[in-house]
Amino acid sequence: MLAWIAGNAVTVVVIAVLLTVVAAAVFVLIKDKKNKKGGCTGNCATCGMGCSYGKKDGK
Repeated sequence: MLAWIAGNAVTVVVIAVLLTVVAAAVFVLIKDKKNKKGGCTGNCATCGMGCSYGKKDGK
């Protein structure tokens, strides 16, 4: 097992870096969604996303 890890160390490091980048991206997307960021313009007539943005303002 240790020999396999040593032989594939570069691949293991690249996969670890990619997983870290993907996890960070997902974290940012979830954080932005919770903070109502990420593309919502407030124009619910053209949106189609079905969010409750306009409902909170009474529109």
